[in-house]
Amino acid sequence: MINLIFIHGVNSQSLGYSNPLYKNIVKYYKQGLLIKGASKRMALTAAQQLVQKEIMWTQKTNDLTNRFLTLQYGLKHRKGKWNSLYKLVDPIAIQILHYVKDKGHKNGPMTILKSVHRLFQQANKSRPEKTIVIAHSLGSVISFDYIFGFRKYKFDRQKTIDAFFTLGSPIPLFTSAMGYVENPAKHPKHLKRWINILDPDDAIARHCSRHFKHMSVKDVELNTGWDPIGTHINYWKTPRVAEYIANCLLKWNI
Repeated sequence: MINLIFIHGVNSQSLGYSNPLYKNIVKYYKQGLLIKGASKRMALTAAQQLVQKEIMWTQKTNDLTNRFLTLQYGLKHRKGKWNSLYKLVDPIAIQILHYVKDKGHKNGPMTILKSVHRLFQQANKSRPEKTIVIAHSLGSVISFDYIFGFRKYKFDRQKTIDAFFTLGSPIPLFTSAMGYVENPAKHPKHLKRWINILDPDDAIARHCSRHFKHMSVKDVELNTGWDPIGTHINYWKTPRVAEYIANCLLKWNI
């Protein structure tokens, strides 16, 4: 069994948010096996080993964002023609700022990382042969902190993550804001590969390899749209993103 652990970005999510990406990965994985010469039965059996696991962390911020939106927009009319846009942007800002505060220093509350730690343990209870983490936006920042073990809640270093895919990731913005523009962190032994997928038109995504000189991280540019916001959202449903991930798994014999 190969666990594909998906971690969403900002805004509230519901179960199934990763379905478009997961289904396309399975589709291209099967196609790749058939191209390699596998029978239909073998390709189907192998693809069935790709198991979808979703981590939901925004329940820790939903109450904050809902109360804010009620006070700001719900109780009284707020003048302005861009209110619909602000209602999308405000929760993002709250979630980002709350995560930074929640993570704190080494003695911070870390409720989000604690939740992610518990959910990771649940996802890997089945003892999969391989673990692949696919994380988007702020979810990639949370996953980065968890996998690299910068706080007390961290991935078990006795186990292995076979690949870490970050989609539309702002990791360098967060690490630079903490004073590490040229990041000295070294590649952890329990992480085999880190692939950072970004659309250059994505307003949030940043190149990672330029900042992490002591890590084996590969930046891959893929087109997910044309506008700065749409490109950031579209990683979940852009076929070429799924195709690239599936081809990587096949190349690595996963």
